[in-house]
Amino acid sequence: MFDRLRELPRVPPRSGPLPLTFALVGLVAAPDLGAQESGTDGPAAESTATQEAGPEALSAQQTAALEALELRGATIGAINIQIDNVFNTSDPAEDKRLYRWANNVHVTTRPSVVEEVLLFESGDALSAQLIAESERLLRDRRYVADATITPGAYDPATNTTALNVWMRDAWSLEPDLKLSRTGGENEFGIGLSEDNLFGRGKSMTLSYESNVDRDIRFFGYRDANLFGSRKQLNANILDMSDGHQYAFAVGRPFYSLDTRWSVWSDLLDDERVDAIYDLGEVIDEFRHETRVLSVQGGRSRGLVDGVALRWLAGLNFEEDEFEPNPSFGPPLLLPEDRRLIYPWGGIQWIGDDWREMSDLNDMGRIEDVALGLNLMTRIGAATPKLDSDRRATVFDFRADRGWEPGGDGNLALFSARAETREEDGELLNTIVSLSGRYMHRNFGDELFLVNLHTVFANHLDAENQVMIGGDTNLRGYPLRYQTGERSVLVNIEQRFYTDLYAFRLIRIGYAFFLDAGRVTGDDPRMTPNLGTLYNLGMGLRLTSPRSSSNSVVHVDFAFPINAPADIDSVQFIIERKATF
Repeated sequence: MFDRLRELPRVPPRSGPLPLTFALVGLVAAPDLGAQESGTDGPAAESTATQEAGPEALSAQQTAALEALELRGATIGAINIQIDNVFNTSDPAEDKRLYRWANNVHVTTRPSVVEEVLLFESGDALSAQLIAESERLLRDRRYVADATITPGAYDPATNTTALNVWMRDAWSLEPDLKLSRTGGENEFGIGLSEDNLFGRGKSMTLSYESNVDRDIRFFGYRDANLFGSRKQLNANILDMSDGHQYAFAVGRPFYSLDTRWSVWSDLLDDERVDAIYDLGEVIDEFRHETRVLSVQGGRSRGLVDGVALRWLAGLNFEEDEFEPNPSFGPPLLLPEDRRLIYPWGGIQWIGDDWREMSDLNDMGRIEDVALGLNLMTRIGAATPKLDSDRRATVFDFRADRGWEPGGDGNLALFSARAETREEDGELLNTIVSLSGRYMHRNFGDELFLVNLHTVFANHLDAENQVMIGGDTNLRGYPLRYQTGERSVLVNIEQRFYTDLYAFRLIRIGYAFFLDAGRVTGDDPRMTPNLGTLYNLGMGLRLTSPRSSSNSVVHVDFAFPINAPADIDSVQFIIERKATF
């Protein structure tokens, strides 16, 4: 099996870098908890056979049972919703002072919130596909540590079956203390986030952050089921040392593969100082104001023969204005102002092919991996008749696909992105990026990974750059170190997922890695490129499956190979990432 062992129905639950509340109280409660524990979180009543089954095997058994009921034409009877708290205090290993306190403080998710996510109701014809997709939608909510939907009691007289919906809450209130170092630059921040406000599934964040670019005061709010409906609302307000950003989005998305229509609107007002980099240093600056308004909709026949085909259309207003930054001086190259207003049309194809796996990009969580083809392309036309400042054709494309070459134990993922703008027969700001990732289980349950990412650009707008450095996973070098028009980056990793489970809060792993990257192409503002850059490294990986942050803390040491003399021989990196 590609996946490691999974325990059902109790698999542990964002760490800030780590759940700070737990970490602080854990130090006080340490005599009661023990220095560390190994193993996985699970109910004492789970059978040995169930505990030893991997997620893919259990999913196959569950799917077979549901498909058998679907073939009988069964309908859904009672829907039994069970929501477990963050810790299972009926397990002696978790019947501790800290865990009881955490459960008492935590506001569990309301059953009505779970009902708003489910794609079925009592009385509907049973559909194994809708049940599987509902599981994925639940696990995709940050406040959910894990979720399963299984068939319950079957009544042959009425041909109805109950469904048991189980989920475990993640710890959702996070004091966020950020202290990180990447590419030789330090960042810090402090904040508070709640991903399950009053148990209603709403998300709110207040934070302050100081990074290499600016100081940011941030407020964010997200409601994935506005007023209990399928509508969504996202709002972000940023007060920055060099400007501001207001971003709002509201509408009814394609919330499932079988959704038949969608309406959505986005509004963005952003003002900031943009910097141009060379060898990790700022060589140019200018002020940049962006205003965007987008209204769009879509129609679909739903999921037909395993494919959701969607027809999309919209109207975009995009305006970018640039001016010198008085505190920096005259810019080397000031970008040209742009104003584009254009209708557009597009198409999206989504294949319904998923796998449940674990210990790929996280530890202690089930990961839903999409293998089906997901392709979307859009084309729009801007003209002065619509108050654009030029005639232009705007095009963008994206595609994602996954495979299991050679069967169990192998996974390959491919991603492609492309965008360009045609003006007077010339393609401008063309950016094509291709990514490939291959993963192979070795040494039992460990993972060997090769990642390839390449970018091709041509006639870039002057505010854009193709860069590699410490912030793009070339970990032995400064941030934004090499720039040009084309880049290639290769990362090779050997990942190890240990059974260490400190305080039953923090999963621990480690990795050895080799990074290699190169930039080519001319930019008159840049020094000549330095050829291919290499580094070796190793590091720890820390994450809490109890937390709603869904993040992994990286503590790395990276060693550049044959680097220029001004590069430190060792780069020490602490950062939070979305993946292992």
